[in-house]
Amino acid sequence: MKALFIFPIVAVAAIRAVGAETPASHQDMAEALLDFLSRTELCLRSCTDEASVNAALPQLRQLATEADKLAAAQTALPEPTVQDFMSVQDKMGTFDSICKAIQAHLVRLSERGLLNNDFRQILKISL
Repeated sequence: MKALFIFPIVAVAAIRAVGAETPASHQDMAEALLDFLSRTELCLRSCTDEASVNAALPQLRQLATEADKLAAAQTALPEPTVQDFMSVQDKMGTFDSICKAIQAHLVRLSERGLLNNDFRQILKISL
């Protein structure tokens, strides 16, 4: 099976909406990431055929834009401290579960031949 790489989805987080406040701490960033990943998973779950994939493209574009914005904001945060790491540990199980669900959706869509070029470009997917 080919590996899927989804840089903006898994490696970075996103601001809830355009114009929303930038997360001010690593804890806020972790919460924004979980919210973002949850919304991404819901969007991908709704993709079951070619029509639903095409219908999801605008939402996926918005999610990709949000990911890019928070990636930039994340670089403005100071280096995480031990306390920062400790404060987000309780979210790691949820993060892992959502990421696995996203990966499963992408594998499912790939196996069904539903990852069209627009979809791949939006999510920056390499196969």
